[in-house]
Amino acid sequence: MAEHPGHERTDADAGPLALVGITMAVLVVGAFVSMVILYKVFAYYQPMLSDDPHPLAELRQVTTEPRLQVDPPRQKFELKEIEENVLSGYDWVDREEGIVRIPVNRAIEILAERGLPIKTGSGAATEATETENEK
Repeated sequence: MAEHPGHERTDADAGPLALVGITMAVLVVGAFVSMVILYKVFAYYQPMLSDDPHPLAELRQVTTEPRLQVDPPRQKFELKEIEENVLSGYDWVDREEGIVRIPVNRAIEILAERGLPIKTGSGAATEATETENEK
């Protein structure tokens, strides 16, 4: 019979194994918390990083001097407030022509009540009525 059976005869120390496990758990939790914070920071600055022109860009005044953003987050919230006022408020676009800007929700209600205007003359609506009349 061999003198060495080929395996350890004693158990491993639990202290160093527990220390490695606790260290790994702390690193995983720390990485998770760091990623959550990083994504919140990215989400906060994301709308300002778009290369597409903003739909309300033509309402902004063009200046010749360089414009610096002192506090981009505050300016982003101010712009959002201005946009919200434009989209949800009443205002004259052209008083002489009688053109008024109305809130989006009110415009949707009006369209739901009256329906979309039917196009007269050449177009898809006229062609559709002609084909129905021929039947």
